[in-house]
Amino acid sequence: MLGDGSLDLIREYYLNSPIVIESKGRLLMDVKWQTPKCILYLSTGGITKEHVLPVCLRGKLVAKFLCKNCNSRLGQGMESKVKKDPQIRLGIERLAEARPGLAKSLRKGLNYIGHSQQGPVVDGYMHDGAFIPWEQTLDDGSLILPPNRSLGAIKKKAERSGIEPFPGTAEALERLSSGDSVRAARGAWITKWIVDSIKPDLSGPQIDPVVPTKIAFEFLALRCGNDIYESPTQLKVIRSQILSGELLEEDIHVQRAVVGREQLIHGIVFEGNNPGAQVQVRLFGKLAFRVQFRRFSVSCPRFGYTHDLISDKECVNQVP
Repeated sequence: MLGDGSLDLIREYYLNSPIVIESKGRLLMDVKWQTPKCILYLSTGGITKEHVLPVCLRGKLVAKFLCKNCNSRLGQGMESKVKKDPQIRLGIERLAEARPGLAKSLRKGLNYIGHSQQGPVVDGYMHDGAFIPWEQTLDDGSLILPPNRSLGAIKKKAERSGIEPFPGTAEALERLSSGDSVRAARGAWITKWIVDSIKPDLSGPQIDPVVPTKIAFEFLALRCGNDIYESPTQLKVIRSQILSGELLEEDIHVQRAVVGREQLIHGIVFEGNNPGAQVQVRLFGKLAFRVQFRRFSVSCPRFGYTHDLISDKECVNQVP
């Protein structure tokens, strides 16, 4: 359902909503927020544009309704870690075939595991499409280094010990097969290992439930407009728990699920009140969060937003 709708809808008013969504530039949806006030901290200074879906996942829906402090603290704190979630890692890898350039940029800073038939299993990262192992010291004192650094490291160690490196080592290293070694200096050998397969490191932590809660609250704010600034107890509680990073089950319930959908999208949909407002957040299509605000409801039709990661198009649609 999140993938339905037409791009033509993005210039329409939403059923008397005070918010207009426009397409500008590279199909970036920029919500025209009229009030220079933070929807979380309620401050009026230093209001900045906020990516409703994390910018680290190439979220494009933006609105100028968070203060610089909230934007920085929540973005650099919780949202900066979302790419380490195992399901996000798998989503990035699924994206590689259709949009290799986007996948390449999303892979930056992420850990990968290199496997060799003869050598050790090593941790590393991707750079310009190549696997680069992190510098590591094994239990026997030997070093794991990328090829362009191994010879230099041997030379430095030899110089510190007053030992002359053997000439011709670089040329010999080029000719080596996987598992073969060359003597680089007295007491120092270089062994060449070729990585046969590379897999994403899936040992990272799952996304903090506060992240989809924040996304859901901001999405509802787009529909509520200035009403989001009201101060009933329910809204005070939601703001306080998002800012503190501690959600209480009696106020906010977050359910995580991995679903069978293969379509590569980011999406958000207001599913209605049950009895409180219920919002579903999708990341890379498969990872779903259902956020239920138990004591806060919204009086409006159901609606959704979709960012298709393959076409890079966005749409907003009313949900039956």
